[in-house]
Amino acid sequence: MRRILSALVLIPFVVYPILFGPLYLLVAVLLLATALGLWEAFRLVRAIEAPAAGFPLMEAAGYPLGVSLALGLSVVELPVSDPRLLAPVVLSTLALAVIANVAFAHDREIPWFTPGLAALTAVFYVAVPLGLLVWVWRQTDGTFHLLFALMVIWTGDTAGYYVGKNLGKHKSSPRISPNKTWEGTCASFGAALLVGAITARYFWGGDGYAEPIVLAAFLNIAGQFGDLAESGLKRRAGVKDSSHLIPGHGGVLDRMDALLFAAPVLWYYWLWKAARIHNLSI
Repeated sequence: MRRILSALVLIPFVVYPILFGPLYLLVAVLLLATALGLWEAFRLVRAIEAPAAGFPLMEAAGYPLGVSLALGLSVVELPVSDPRLLAPVVLSTLALAVIANVAFAHDREIPWFTPGLAALTAVFYVAVPLGLLVWVWRQTDGTFHLLFALMVIWTGDTAGYYVGKNLGKHKSSPRISPNKTWEGTCASFGAALLVGAITARYFWGGDGYAEPIVLAAFLNIAGQFGDLAESGLKRRAGVKDSSHLIPGHGGVLDRMDALLFAAPVLWYYWLWKAARIHNLSI
């Protein structure tokens, strides 16, 4: 019940500024989510790496850096014709997935993954995707695309949670997240495709069903990897939730983990769509 009540409070808090703005209100939500997400990410890093000399200073510097990065990305004008813009986002996402799901899940030490690098990684992990989401919102039809991504992630997460909890029997990631099952994974993916199909039928406005369904599929896959990545971090840190800020849901990162990995997918989709409209190569 607490999970449902918390969701009823949080969803309007997120959806209202997306639907009605103005920009400063959405940016305020962005900066709050960034600050809280950084606080939780730094808590996980401290638990994993143990406090090291100089880390408190790196953590203190991480907050203004992360907030400035999220704010800058949300308002900057990016040229849609430059495909090199995607490389840092993709590479950082892949690096996070490898570190969290391979090294942390198997309790391996990573000598080169110093506290300083861990703090910097936490900043990019939280701030970059959130900034990109607000950037998409500012573009043509950005409100629709952002709400579509949220519906895909939320619906998939809800379906995966309840199906996995009540019907799940086959573990999908026992080392990383023992409670995750293949039944829940498939239910999440199927629910995302359903959102894509319904959107294509009634709201998309384009020709055919393929584009929104494929986008929903990629958003869900990225989101499930994001969920696993945070689960790997939490497992290594020895905690069940990133914090207890949200009753019944855990922490802010527990609610945003899928969205943090799905955000670059949505961002690049918008770049691809804009480039296609203007006959650009990307």
